[in-house]
Amino acid sequence: MTASPQLSPRSEPVTPLVLERAPVRLPRKGKRIGEGLGLAVLFAFSLEAACRIEDWVEFRTPIFARERSQLDLLVRDATGMHGRAGGHFQKWSLNAFGMRGPEVTRSKPHGILRIVTAGASETFGLYESPKHEYPRQLEDSLSAQLQTCGAVGAQVLNAAMPGMSLPTIEQDFRLRVSPLRPDFVVLYATPAAYLEDAVPTAARPDSTVAHPKPLPGVNAFFPRVAERVRVQLKTLIPSVVQDVMRRRQIRTMLARHEPNWRFESVPTERVSAFESDLRRAVGTMRSIGATPILVTHANRFAGASVKDVATLRMWEKFYPRASGQTIVAFDSAARLATIAVARDSQAVLVDLPPIVARSKAPAFADYAHFTDAGAALIAGAVSRTIIDAERVNLPAGCSAPGPRATQHAPAATSIARQ
Repeated sequence: MTASPQLSPRSEPVTPLVLERAPVRLPRKGKRIGEGLGLAVLFAFSLEAACRIEDWVEFRTPIFARERSQLDLLVRDATGMHGRAGGHFQKWSLNAFGMRGPEVTRSKPHGILRIVTAGASETFGLYESPKHEYPRQLEDSLSAQLQTCGAVGAQVLNAAMPGMSLPTIEQDFRLRVSPLRPDFVVLYATPAAYLEDAVPTAARPDSTVAHPKPLPGVNAFFPRVAERVRVQLKTLIPSVVQDVMRRRQIRTMLARHEPNWRFESVPTERVSAFESDLRRAVGTMRSIGATPILVTHANRFAGASVKDVATLRMWEKFYPRASGQTIVAFDSAARLATIAVARDSQAVLVDLPPIVARSKAPAFADYAHFTDAGAALIAGAVSRTIIDAERVNLPAGCSAPGPRATQHAPAATSIARQ
């Protein structure tokens, strides 16, 4: 028998076999895609943060404001359609009464002349710099003038909202604004609204909503940078291309209707509807104890040969039922109707188009919305009108500078009316 071999005492121990897992390496292309996506997300987040910080610094818009557009500034409740209390979107900030401007008390301060402005986007303000829409400029100029005359000052509340028609304005004053007890109401109506497919009617109040519900919390995370990008991309489109796109939109709209659907001349029945609604609004404003001031509507084209066809077509795009020439002619017809209503009702009148025509400053940013200079023109005209209407209640020799552009009722209001 053969003896079994024995291990030498000096033999090395057997090292166990260890298997190491090799690191998994992503393909180079996949790694680059991942890094690119990560950078894109970081870049988008940085842009969004920059937009929100800019809004807060420039307009004091809350970082997590829930309003995503101007439409979110509108509400409809038991009193009808009006501004959202405390709403804030970009440069547009509403107070606790849903009116653009600083906070005010419900009760009018002693000795203060309270004015409420009414209208649509022209009065609410679109293109003006912050605090340069005409109601704010009116408050500044009127307060300064009244204080030099020994009065306390003026307070201007901007009750206008984009898209507000005359019937909705009348309803808003009757159901919501009346407790504020304004001394004057400045009404700058939008006649072109009567060239819509149907005659304007008041926004139906929602009796089931006593207080509008707050906007969803998820709105606070809506990307604000998206709107910035859209606006910037739009500015890159050549004006000629934009005009071609508007013409195509108008043709598409006209193709959906009968050939005689379009107004090629001023529809007299629509002028009558405008005048009727204006008279009703004046009556309501008088019934709440205010003196109505009617301002005739001005536009970029009235009294001059229309040369800026592209801007006129921009106006036509919003009211495709009427040709551009018809819109301008209707605005002029509504001016005459406004003058007639002021005369018949002994209301105060500011005839704005001649004032704009005499000015050399560019008054309009588009077809009818004001620049800062245009807003100053209407603010100055209304300020002079109010001082003129209040002259019997002011110290002797106190009068507003500038030419008179008004006619008014013989009875003046009291500057310290409570």
